Amino acid sequence: MDKQYLTHQLMHFFDQYQQGIHWDSLTLEIKVHSLSKGECLLNQGETSANMFFLSSGLVRYYSLSESGKEYTQTLAKAPKLVGSTRALTLAQPASFSIEAVVDSVAFSFSWQSFYQQMSQDLAFTQAYIKFLESIFISKEQKEHAMVKHSATQRYLDFCRDFSELKDTLPKQQIASYIGITPIALSRIRTQLKNTP
Repeated sequence: MDKQYLTHQLMHFFDQYQQGIHWDSLTLEIKVHSLSKGECLLNQGETSANMFFLSSGLVRYYSLSESGKEYTQTLAKAPKLVGSTRALTLAQPASFSIEAVVDSVAFSFSWQSFYQQMSQDLAFTQAYIKFLESIFISKEQKEHAMVKHSATQRYLDFCRDFSELKDTLPKQQIASYIGITPIALSRIRTQLKNTP
């Protein structure tokens, strides 16, 4: 994979949030990660000084409880920045894993180098802030849906947002993402099939 093309993808990603970034001064050493379905970009319990940019594909953030139960927290489609803010900013172990749901390509780069260069460019900093705001809004919407929407509505929302996954993602992963059990998901699917 052409590293210059990947870097331009990152630039285009931020340009969508804010114009006027001085890209000429950006110098990132990147490492390319070609992930097969099921491979992890980051594992729960690991520390990482690198940020990741998902160039193509789709990943899920999931965590394992002490009893080994798996919870799908987030699904992220390319192009998107992905990683553990806790690991990057606090140098603490990641509380989740990032796994490729389909064959995917990502690249990693030093968070410290990225942060230093970004903080010297007001437009770049504003773009990053707008990106973070979009994450907060997305999380707020998901939390709202978990409280206010029925399980059936949450499943229908999942099918709308991730139509390519509704028939391929394992039932347990879909169920944990929308906050129900696999048995409850089976019931919802049966009810929807039988609804004229």
